[in-house]
Amino acid sequence: MNIIISHDVDHLYTCEHWRKDLIMEKHLVRSGLQVLRGDINTRVFLYRVASVFQHRYCRIPEIMEFDAKHQIPSTFFFGMGNTLGMSYTQEQALPWIQKVREAGFYAGVHAADITSAESIQKEHNDFKRICPNYTFGTRVHYVRYDDITLQRLATAGYLYDTTEFSKETFSLKQPYQIIASNGNRMWEFPLHLMDSYVLEKDVKNAIQKVSSLLRQAEQSGSLFFTFLFHDVYFNEKTYPEWIAFYKWFVSACEEAGHHFISYHQAIKMLEDAQRAAERIHQQSI
Repeated sequence: MNIIISHDVDHLYTCEHWRKDLIMEKHLVRSGLQVLRGDINTRVFLYRVASVFQHRYCRIPEIMEFDAKHQIPSTFFFGMGNTLGMSYTQEQALPWIQKVREAGFYAGVHAADITSAESIQKEHNDFKRICPNYTFGTRVHYVRYDDITLQRLATAGYLYDTTEFSKETFSLKQPYQIIASNGNRMWEFPLHLMDSYVLEKDVKNAIQKVSSLLRQAEQSGSLFFTFLFHDVYFNEKTYPEWIAFYKWFVSACEEAGHHFISYHQAIKMLEDAQRAAERIHQQSI
């Protein structure tokens, strides 16, 4: 089975939230409630408090180092607009996009404003201006979408999207193509697993659930399995159970003999298979 791992970059620096939103305040309140309930210990809570006063909030360098060590060609999705707590600017994102690509990883758009075809097109064009002569995909922030959204993303010119996600139950739906009214073709890669939907309190419970899901994917003959892990959680001090889960997932996939690939590599596999099927069909006529 082929494993596709991606990282949504929701935050870069703590200062981007000052006087803009309540992300840091909510982070402290949520952590305070968690320590009172016994979900996290006092040491983790204090590290989370300290993190609010640090400059860099993202964990892109750390997770790139880990992914590179395990030969994971992961994709990082960066915001080209602001919404729902994603508050950094394109200028702040630019050097990180460059670092990701220079390190051999992939970059894409973490779509923010999906209220109109024009806003979707603008974010696509803004990223294209930053990364000319580069094909890229997208995932909408907070996986907000409907059928019109996906059509608009295809129309805008994205190579692929990975926003479709079942929030109620696990789904192993495989990739399919969306053909826009302007003729653009976009691959939709349904998202199978997101960190925040399995990591609530007990990492052991999360491991049991995901182990079962991976077995189900293997037994059903799934060609691809997609996993989203937010880079900000790759932190042994502030999110020790989350980073432990990510490391377990990678190790479990390696032990099972699965292959880590990128969306771009997956698309090549899909389109090669399409062309082979077309040749066979032509020969049978």
